[in-house]
Amino acid sequence: MKWFWRIFFTIALLAGWGILGYFFMDFTLGSPERTEPVAVEIPKNTSLKQVGKILEEKQIIRRSYCFGLYVFLKQKTNLQAGNYLIEPDEDIDQILEKFSKGEENVVTVTIPEGWDAIKIANRLEKEKEDFDKEKFLALLNSKKPKYNFEVNIPQNPDRPFKLEGYLFPSTYDFPKTASEEEIINIMLGQFAQRVEKLKIRDRLNQNEPEKGMTLDKLVTIASLVEREGKAKQEYPRITGVIYNRLHSTDNQKLRIDATFLYVTQLKEEWKNIPFHQLKYKKHPYNTYQVKGLPPGPIANPGEEALRAALEPERHSYQYYVTKGDGSGEHYFAETYEQHNQYIKMSNANQAQREQKN
Repeated sequence: MKWFWRIFFTIALLAGWGILGYFFMDFTLGSPERTEPVAVEIPKNTSLKQVGKILEEKQIIRRSYCFGLYVFLKQKTNLQAGNYLIEPDEDIDQILEKFSKGEENVVTVTIPEGWDAIKIANRLEKEKEDFDKEKFLALLNSKKPKYNFEVNIPQNPDRPFKLEGYLFPSTYDFPKTASEEEIINIMLGQFAQRVEKLKIRDRLNQNEPEKGMTLDKLVTIASLVEREGKAKQEYPRITGVIYNRLHSTDNQKLRIDATFLYVTQLKEEWKNIPFHQLKYKKHPYNTYQVKGLPPGPIANPGEEALRAALEPERHSYQYYVTKGDGSGEHYFAETYEQHNQYIKMSNANQAQREQKN
């Protein structure tokens, strides 16, 4: 009878280990609680081990220890590269089914910092199927507010797009089925996150960066900085020049080229006008002609530009001109005479670069 008990205990031990292994695998491949969809990219030539690591990093599964074994047991080893959106209620089996069929359900779109609404619409039209560019642009003026900051954006007829400046630049994984309004709200949601991250509301209430500053004015200044600056380390200094000009006892004209170049995106007939002539064209966004800030943002700024608008460098500079040496940096001047000297240096640097090329 001893042999019977030996076999019995061996089988019981193996069964116990099997049950324990099952529960361990089930636990590790289970998902922590999720309330939002998660975008997942599976690059080409990604191994099963790497796919498991990706899912673990995205917190879709708890641990990837047993992922390869589970995929092998389920005979789903033919996982296909692509961009996927994993819904909160999808379990590991549904995810493997999606990966094995290659059912991509998101489109990845990169929106660079400093792009305006029209450029963004053009990019989305190119990248996303069934995207209605004109509807998208119209919704920037007419959609129902989802976030509190939308309610406080001024209603100004001179603004071509009310939500210009608030479409936060980033790389997005938009659901393929997302409507134009849903896309806008996703981008506005990213902007709202930066408002919280930078504590912009609290700082404005504390009269930072100055008394009377509003979120819309701050975004407008950030958009000017984003379009004027190339070297991010100069953003606070450029912002300081803008504030100095706004408070100048001279004429308070910003004289920023990017503002009337923005108009060329809106007025087709202006695109062929020589650069030096554009500054004399009258338009609410031409800061060579109007005092103070333009009616609204001229682009959609990123986090660094927003931070610079909130934290300007304090100095006495009134002018800046690109160095023309390919660095993207600027010469800064306190007087117009010094500024003219720097313009000559900039032109010389540019000429020297062209000779080398």
